[in-house]
Amino acid sequence: MLKKFLAEIRLKQWTKNFFVYAAILFNGTLFNAEKFFAVTIIFIAFCLLSSSVYFFNDIFDYESDRVNPDKKNRPIASGAISIGQGYFFAAILFSAAMLISYNLNFECFCLLFSYAAINILYTVKLKNLVIVDVLIIAYGFVARALAGAWAAGIFLTEWFILCIMFLSIFLALGKRRHELISVKYSQRKVLKSYSVELIDQMTTIISAALLICYALFALNTSDKAKMIFTIPLVLYGIFYYLYIVRVKNKGGAPDVALYKEKPILITVLIYVAAIIFIRNF
Repeated sequence: MLKKFLAEIRLKQWTKNFFVYAAILFNGTLFNAEKFFAVTIIFIAFCLLSSSVYFFNDIFDYESDRVNPDKKNRPIASGAISIGQGYFFAAILFSAAMLISYNLNFECFCLLFSYAAINILYTVKLKNLVIVDVLIIAYGFVARALAGAWAAGIFLTEWFILCIMFLSIFLALGKRRHELISVKYSQRKVLKSYSVELIDQMTTIISAALLICYALFALNTSDKAKMIFTIPLVLYGIFYYLYIVRVKNKGGAPDVALYKEKPILITVLIYVAAIIFIRNF
């Protein structure tokens, strides 16, 4: 049972929750023990909550997953975890996440509750609405960044929030494009409303907006003389990811691309190291 439970909570997907550390990374308080501890608490809460959502999603899609060759072996679809057990685990994970966030502060509690509510609506209906589905995916990352900031008591600038939002949409569009050209995702209803040309046009707009917002964010920090040198790294990262999506026809799983595509991994590591140095030393 433990093995099936661990498979259902999708530990690999927890990497998305590292977005909660964005605020203290860019604020220069990454090494502040109190703030780092508070953000780590909200990271744990998000991990539990996202796993709760995965349980609900698989329960709701139980019938379709059973006949899907790629999803039929999931614990709930295969029957290794019953529907009743699924609801029980989902409730436990959800309750734990809410309790943790409530004990941290009320703002984080409300944010996590809204994240859960929107994701349930996404599973039930909104995932089939063109464009809305992408915006909801983006909201999830913005919510993580905001939760990390509120946990640490940090104010986020409008440029920083826009950067997170546009980056999230950028990655979500890459995911949709990969699904659109991949046969195994053909059953996803919303894909019928998309075309490769439409997604490519939207990606072009978003990538330009992302770069402009990042440049404005960098130039509005107290370390703008140093931050400006990080812009080429962001530009290369955007261009290379576009190469992954449009030439290599990948991008379905950004977290996988991070550790499988060495140029992206190296760029991200150099960028994070540069931000740590600039904002802390």
